Amino acid sequence: MAKHHESHGSRGTRRSTVEPRVAYSRHAETHSAHGSQLHYGQHASHRSAAAIAAQRTRRIAVLVVAAVATVALVITVGVVAHGWFARQSAPSMQQQLPTTAHKSLTRKTVPQLDPGNIVIGVNGSETTYVLKGEQYVEGGAHAIEPEDGVLTGNIVTTGTVDTNTPGDYTVQYTVHDSTGHEASATRTVKVVDTMDKQTGGIPVLMYHYVYDPANPPADVDANWIPTTSLEPQLQYLTQNNFYYPSWPEVRAFIDGKHSLPKNSIVMTFDDGEPHFFQYGAPLLAKYKVPATSFIIGADGEALNKMKTYATPYLEYESHSFDMHRAGGTVGHGGRISAMSHQEIVDDLKQSEQVTGSLQAFAYPFGDTTPDAIEAVKETGTLAAFTTQYGWADVGADPMNLPRVRIQGTGSLDTFIAAIQ
Repeated sequence: MAKHHESHGSRGTRRSTVEPRVAYSRHAETHSAHGSQLHYGQHASHRSAAAIAAQRTRRIAVLVVAAVATVALVITVGVVAHGWFARQSAPSMQQQLPTTAHKSLTRKTVPQLDPGNIVIGVNGSETTYVLKGEQYVEGGAHAIEPEDGVLTGNIVTTGTVDTNTPGDYTVQYTVHDSTGHEASATRTVKVVDTMDKQTGGIPVLMYHYVYDPANPPADVDANWIPTTSLEPQLQYLTQNNFYYPSWPEVRAFIDGKHSLPKNSIVMTFDDGEPHFFQYGAPLLAKYKVPATSFIIGADGEALNKMKTYATPYLEYESHSFDMHRAGGTVGHGGRISAMSHQEIVDDLKQSEQVTGSLQAFAYPFGDTTPDAIEAVKETGTLAAFTTQYGWADVGADPMNLPRVRIQGTGSLDTFIAAIQ
């Protein structure tokens, strides 16, 4: 019954005898009962402090773990958020890139360097010479495409030339057709300190028709030249490095404002006759000799011939739209002498719609009048030619210039003598 014996002090105080006896039995040899109770209290205090310390350690550990978990959570949230925002913004960027590409494709539906069927060439020589200190005269370029027709007016010219600094410069001409094809041609401009100059004037050669002597036409006359005569002439020009100025250069030279290299020459072929296109144009391209074909605009096949036989070395200028027929009383009887000033202007403007250019003009049959000269001048034409024989001299009227007629019956020596 000792196990359940209770000692009573005051009301409400109750202590079990088990705890003192346990404490006493551990310390009976050295401590009294009172001391045992005191030691018990101290021991309990030590246990309580250790428990608090352990609890504190556990709390710190929990806080550390919580902090680490929080950091990990923040990093995870950041990564997830970054991925989410990236996914949200990705469609926008993907839209931007195709948009740019789409705009490019809208402008060009084919690779940039694909010329398609565009034929483009510089006017005059591909290498232009300019004396240091003189003004550079831009010669321009010409272009044509089988479906779109003449594209000369769409050509974009880029590049700069510093004529105060000798050296080589590049001028580029670029054009697009309606389906996005792009073609370009390049002119090299050489600014030089000195050069042998053309003096006095320049021969502008006048040809008409070209034929194959193995299959001659029935009506051959002096206006017809066989390929066996034309080719040696082109060979001579090429072997002797002749220079072919553009029409703007020719005009500046005649005005006395621009120097041309020695051995400068201009090649022209009148009427746009089929045999010229069939036999003459390929020879010009073979020897890379630039030339002008004077086209009669009212010829129903004019544009088709221009497109079919186009080469980089053949540019088209006006032989009038519908003045190449009888009806006048001057010279060979061409109708220009019977036309009013405004009628001539209107005719030339209509001709320009066919050729794409009105830099040069060949009077039909070589006929002209003072009023016709003024009308041609009004159109902005740079140089206009009759059939009078001679060189185009410096200081001459650029609206009334002669040419050197090349006849099919002449020899190579006769040709050489005419251009020297």
